[in-house]
Amino acid sequence: MKRTVVPVEKWRFALGGDASCLENAAEVRVPHTWSIDEKGQYYVGKGWYRTAVRAEDPARRTFLRFRGVYRDAEVYLGEELIARHLGSGYTPFTVELTEALAGAREGIVTVSADNSFSSAALPCARSFDWANDGGLYRPVELWQTGAASVEDLIVRAEPILPELGERREGGAALFGFRAKIDGPAAGCRLRWALHRGAEESVTPVAEEPLAAGEIPCAEETVCAPRLLEEAVYWHFDRPELYTLRVWLLGPDGAVSDAGEVVFGFRSLLLRGGEMFLNGESVRVPGMEWMPGSDPAFGAAEPREALERMLLLLRESNSVLTRFHWQQDDLVYDWCDRHGLLVQEEIPFWGKAKEADPEALWPVASAQLEEMIRAHRHHPSIVAWGVGNELAADRWEYQRYIRRAVALAHALDPSRPANYVTNTAWRCVRYDGAADGDILMINDYIGTWHQGLDQEGAWAELLDAHPGRAFVPSEFGLCEPAFSGGDAARERIFLEKTACYRPKKQIVGTVYFCLNDYRTHMGEEGEGRLCRRVHGSAGLDGAPKPSYFTVRREHAPLVVERRADGLRLTCRMDLPRYAVRGYLLETVAGRRSIPDLAPGESWLCPDCKGPARVLRPNGDLALEIGEE
Repeated sequence: MKRTVVPVEKWRFALGGDASCLENAAEVRVPHTWSIDEKGQYYVGKGWYRTAVRAEDPARRTFLRFRGVYRDAEVYLGEELIARHLGSGYTPFTVELTEALAGAREGIVTVSADNSFSSAALPCARSFDWANDGGLYRPVELWQTGAASVEDLIVRAEPILPELGERREGGAALFGFRAKIDGPAAGCRLRWALHRGAEESVTPVAEEPLAAGEIPCAEETVCAPRLLEEAVYWHFDRPELYTLRVWLLGPDGAVSDAGEVVFGFRSLLLRGGEMFLNGESVRVPGMEWMPGSDPAFGAAEPREALERMLLLLRESNSVLTRFHWQQDDLVYDWCDRHGLLVQEEIPFWGKAKEADPEALWPVASAQLEEMIRAHRHHPSIVAWGVGNELAADRWEYQRYIRRAVALAHALDPSRPANYVTNTAWRCVRYDGAADGDILMINDYIGTWHQGLDQEGAWAELLDAHPGRAFVPSEFGLCEPAFSGGDAARERIFLEKTACYRPKKQIVGTVYFCLNDYRTHMGEEGEGRLCRRVHGSAGLDGAPKPSYFTVRREHAPLVVERRADGLRLTCRMDLPRYAVRGYLLETVAGRRSIPDLAPGESWLCPDCKGPARVLRPNGDLALEIGEE
């Protein structure tokens, strides 16, 4: 839940084994990572941060919200250790300062962040393939509430679809919510208002609420589901959002806490090897982006840098992406507003020799709970991931995958939960990917996976799992492990795409990857520039030629210049989804493209010169040259 918060940005910082290093501290602004600094780029260990926290009203409860500390965090108020957050560097956590402040208006907060490689953490030891950036690399916020606060808010936003087969833009939906109250709930009431729209979205927040009410509070306060007759559904081409605002009123009627949740009405179902979004059977292409790769910022990327890369990703016509580790709400807010489907994953990644799935279960399960609790209201997040490239042909990892998928379903029954494998080629019928809802397969046949025939291997895999949906969740070229440069990357992308398109069980793809990326195991560069050359753009997001090939092949429209005009045809293989509300922009202005179902065409007569195809929200889909 979003509250009115005060950023805590100015801190004193130093590297060292204990807090005494702060005697020689320098001032920094959070978000901050030491791993991009000249002196800190090779440092692995503890970094220390200290600041004065001022509570405007010492009579109210005071909290610090850490949106990301990498990795093992200890929080002190004065000399007292008041909280630990261990083994998980990418999930947010909240620390209450009220009791430790004991009515004082101000206190000195010290935080240690330790990025030492650890077999007791996820990511585990050195197995992960991204940068090991330490620090308070995401924002820190100060919250104040009354005696009671809303600890958690779970919204139910469920379209009612009478049948599958055709996309519905809107219609009936169920809306309700549950609120968990922290503190004395007796005598409290929860006032709420539901508004169409959201800030910075395609539809501004409507002044008048669609529905509103006030209900008495218990420890768990429930607003029973109600029928909305005319909800507008969220879709990646029409990302319509709603805002739920709540006010927790104390027994005296004063506001004890307040906040809001932005969400969307969106249905995603898997049936008989197909994926249905709001009733329409879709096949969606995508690409993965590796955040934290700009050496100017590292993991402490500001909003402008994050949004620049997200726009580059979306304008490649990628509809689907995945993240190997948990991202900040800011990233998912952007995906909500621009229409990008995401699988968010806990960073149980790779085959570290030290990794023991049974011993790591407490960390993995805690991360699943923190991740889902923090992000389940985002309509852009369509699936949860429980691991990537583990030894899923071994029974102990298969047991972990089943256990983690079951927990994800229990925490959030509305979304699929998946495991991403690179061992299915060895164990076609019994690989752990089959225990997820979608079989997600990293396909490096021809590079990392040698001795396999592309078509034969996929035919065997699909035949072994009839009626199941598949997503090739990685494919591409990594230099210098494999040669050929960007021309080879483009060739591999086209060959793999041609393989996937005729296979109807493949409901989506995730090409790897958008950008060259910083990683501690990189084959090029040193220190903060240690990287892998795996992308269709550079570290800074500068596109390579293969990026424009991805954009063309991921576009839902095929362009043909003819003597009598410009012919646009809606693809019917991959991607496959109806084109509605798109615009054609030429030197003469903008005109609407008629709605097209897969396979349908439209001729724009006498359309000459350069043109652009825009999605309904104005994002670029295609640039069309003179010829």
